[in-house]
Amino acid sequence: MSEIDNPKTLFESACSTNSESFALQNLGDMMAPEFSENCIIVVDPGMRIHNQAYAIINYQGELYFRQFINVDNKPLMRCLNTNYEDINLVGGYDIKGCVVQQKQRKQIALHYYHLDEVSKNMVFSEKGKAKS
Repeated sequence: MSEIDNPKTLFESACSTNSESFALQNLGDMMAPEFSENCIIVVDPGMRIHNQAYAIINYQGELYFRQFINVDNKPLMRCLNTNYEDINLVGGYDIKGCVVQQKQRKQIALHYYHLDEVSKNMVFSEKGKAKS
């Protein structure tokens, strides 16, 4: 397997120039237990950011996969693994998209947005659910 010299450059040239969903591999345990290391996440760049959304965020020249949290109108990035500190988003940041699905090897894909049958709106769930 070849090593990528600059994965951010590859991401920006391949993924952020269009509005189609794209897949990334989760590296590390920062988003455990909901997202295991090496699971595949599907990111929708057209999804509007909202409180508690799982997102790809470009902050200070680095790409992060974190939960977007808004506390008293102050945005921050949160790891689900409590061994890691929150990062306050001070200054500019760019949301590259929201995570809409994950797939782990030999398991059913989990989805984070579902159609509410009553309101007909898409509803976010912090715990992924299999499509029915």
